[in-house]
Amino acid sequence: MLVNFMDKKFLPLITLTLCAIVGFLYWQLIYLPVQGEILKFQTETRKIQLIQAEISKLQARHGNFAEFVELTDEKLNFAQEYLPAEMDDEKFIAELYELAEDRQILIYSVQTGEIYNDEIQRQSIKIRAEADFISLLNFIREVLDGARLVSLENFSINSDGEINILNCELEFFIYAANSKI
Repeated sequence: MLVNFMDKKFLPLITLTLCAIVGFLYWQLIYLPVQGEILKFQTETRKIQLIQAEISKLQARHGNFAEFVELTDEKLNFAQEYLPAEMDDEKFIAELYELAEDRQILIYSVQTGEIYNDEIQRQSIKIRAEADFISLLNFIREVLDGARLVSLENFSINSDGEINILNCELEFFIYAANSKI
């Protein structure tokens, strides 16, 4: 018994099988790779949109980038003209001792940190001292209001139980122009 495949009974089955195979091949060889590429493009588009949004925020915040860069350069130039050319921490420490003596503050430890070289040099100066509260406040104010750019970064104050005598630890940062830039 030979079956005639061209018989009208098998023709719809063969057609359906071929359509299923063609559909599966289309799905695997064309549709899925194209969808993968579309997903990649959508991801890249989102990244670009995020970057454009950040640029828009920066532009809104700073107006024109050229003006922002120019203003930053002006600030840096001003700071370098205002700041001393060298760190000269020994001179600053001598000024600290002089101010402390005027305010009747006992400095019993001075420790200098390493010099950080960024756009502007900075160095940590830590002091440990004993003082009464008002003298300490006046000392800090005079150091910060002095001729040199100084910032008070950290401090701790403890009382050892004596009336009006405080043990304190102060960390100042002093700044200088970076001549290597």
